[in-house]
Amino acid sequence: MKKLIAMVAAVAALAGCAVMPETAPAGAFQTESDFSVTLPSDWSRWPSQINPATSGEYLTKDGMLLNRLHFVTIADGQSFVRVFREADVPTYADGASEFEVVEMVTRSLALIGYNSVEAVEIRPATIDGNEGIRFGLIGNWENGLNVRGDVAAVAQEDGLHLILFLAPEMHYYASLADEVDQIMNSMDLAAE
Repeated sequence: MKKLIAMVAAVAALAGCAVMPETAPAGAFQTESDFSVTLPSDWSRWPSQINPATSGEYLTKDGMLLNRLHFVTIADGQSFVRVFREADVPTYADGASEFEVVEMVTRSLALIGYNSVEAVEIRPATIDGNEGIRFGLIGNWENGLNVRGDVAAVAQEDGLHLILFLAPEMHYYASLADEVDQIMNSMDLAAE
């Protein structure tokens, strides 16, 4: 009986330490990546500790396979995707051109199950008063599902601040595109 009580206590203690998704309520949202955004509505937040494929945290409305909004700051020499065994992982380099940033993002997505990912509508953008870029993404998930996405990126001394949105092209992308655009436009780097 004592062993059972000790085991139940140990499991309860470990459960208290577990990192779980939590609500990210509408309003100002401080990311783990040293910048903040404004969320027009509630999202579900998945912290970086339970994000198996990419660096940083992400938000979702309907589940990680249906839509995800990534927030990450990538330091010089680091990657957006978590390093896989002996994989040739694309990394960010300080001073990277806009096209090198686009290539790093598209190559990174190919490593985590997205096929034929292409950047579209690449354009300069002013992000919190800084020169950055915005671009769209089109491609397929490994199961053949068509996906779309959007990216906002701005380089600073501490690395590349990146917001990346991905969702199935049918329904989920269109239903959140305007809200995601508002979130990307609200990026506040003053939180650094």
